[in-house]
Amino acid sequence: MWVDDPVTGGFVSVSRKIDQARWRELVEADEPIITQVDDGKTRPGAVGFQPTSSCSKPSLVADMLDALQVEDGHRVLEIGTGTGWNAANLRERVGDDGQVTSLEVDLELAEQAVRALTGAGSAVLVVTADGTKGYPDRAPYDRLIATASVRRVPRAWIEQAVPGAVIVTPWGTDYCNGTLLRLTVPGDGSAWGRCGKNLRFMRVRDQRREFLDPSGAEISGADKGTTLRSARELFEMTEFSRAAFTIGLRVPSCYLTIEDIDADHRHIELHDVRTASWARVVMARGADFEIYQLGPRRLWDEADAAYAWWLESGLPSPDRYGLTVTVNGTHEVWLDEPTSEHRWTVQGLKPGGGCSP
Repeated sequence: MWVDDPVTGGFVSVSRKIDQARWRELVEADEPIITQVDDGKTRPGAVGFQPTSSCSKPSLVADMLDALQVEDGHRVLEIGTGTGWNAANLRERVGDDGQVTSLEVDLELAEQAVRALTGAGSAVLVVTADGTKGYPDRAPYDRLIATASVRRVPRAWIEQAVPGAVIVTPWGTDYCNGTLLRLTVPGDGSAWGRCGKNLRFMRVRDQRREFLDPSGAEISGADKGTTLRSARELFEMTEFSRAAFTIGLRVPSCYLTIEDIDADHRHIELHDVRTASWARVVMARGADFEIYQLGPRRLWDEADAAYAWWLESGLPSPDRYGLTVTVNGTHEVWLDEPTSEHRWTVQGLKPGGGCSP
């Protein structure tokens, strides 16, 4: 497993053989455990910088399984095998008459999970495959659960589900990743359901997106201004339980990063790498907050307008939103009810799975 290293700013490995006490402490805590960094390119003993697989927080796993409502005899498809622990839990719930298929895109992780599941006597079929394509060989499924987040619900998941099936997945936007989404599949090619609690899961590899890191020269050429938004309002714009989820739904393809420079300075940055658009809010204690914007999109202006809409709409919390995936793949967000006057297509998600500007 891997843990934060304050010296390097990255992640270092903790070995059961070398430091069993520390390893045991981490395993028994109700916290997520990072099990891979840098897609496996960084090996134990070196410093990694990007977590790419983990074993989720046990209490959160329990919440997701409760939302899935697995019953005896169900056929279940899991996307993201990881360590295999969640797959083993699913196998226990479906009983002798059910079946669990688990997809893992990383060959090394899949092989490790097979060894662990086999050793525990758990009859789970682990397949090395891209989970966004599902697994038609054992379809249709009564339940589908993802342990990595998505920006768009893959068409294959709906097509491989029986009428009345349930899909549970972490779902979010580039700006705010994300929420526990529970969808029901009525059998007509669509799916719909509501958002729930806050989840921060790694994105499925097929839907990863990089962010823009402008150089000093680019920053010097950016348009400069100031904002009248207070520190409290900027906090609301970046907090899931406040306005961040709404902003993500209304501002497409906008990746949010926050960097604390020191005790008195913070940078809030917005990125759209495909259009080379970028914005930075420079927060400094005791000074006006400066805004820099670069590129064809004015990302700060878009986020600020979305925040204003959130205020005018009564400060809706994330659990008031729902999602409908139509028969042609369009993702439609609605507030409170599918027939609400407050509903719109999530821009940046086009039918068929790709992203549009």
